[in-house]
Amino acid sequence: MSVETMSVENLDRLAEYPADWKHTEKRIHPGEHLGLPDACLKWYDIRAVDQEATPEVTEEARAFLRTEAAEGRLEFRKEFGFVLNHRCGDKYFMIVCVWRNKNEMCQAIYARDESGYGPYQAAPGTLRATQEVVELDATSHERRGWSRYLQSSRDAAAKQAYLDDACTGQLV
Repeated sequence: MSVETMSVENLDRLAEYPADWKHTEKRIHPGEHLGLPDACLKWYDIRAVDQEATPEVTEEARAFLRTEAAEGRLEFRKEFGFVLNHRCGDKYFMIVCVWRNKNEMCQAIYARDESGYGPYQAAPGTLRATQEVVELDATSHERRGWSRYLQSSRDAAAKQAYLDDACTGQLV
């Protein structure tokens, strides 16, 4: 069996984007943790540098998650995790991640439309969108924090240290 390699001329046709498209700087803004009956979630709002905060949308997202958990549509199992509420222009996407089975990250994705937040409707196909590149930057921070927690004594102080370790600043 031979291994096919890509030549430079073959690479030219991959990852082509319009010249006027720009990867914009985003910033992450930690918020108050969201405490639910079976979860404690760190909260992050993500938006472009030039976008104003939308506290009313953040509260709508938090209320949505409280309702989803209370009505059993979003199951928590006495877990820690985090929420990325990401403003993309006029759209909002919310990713809820929990640390399950000690070292696995499970996630649910929601989108906001004119009627509010609801489950994200992925395009058909085997490959599915999971996180945008800047969201992965925040998730990487959280992954490192969770690894430190797993390597700790995992006592109350270690739990608090995980919660106090917030991702801040520019996302790349």
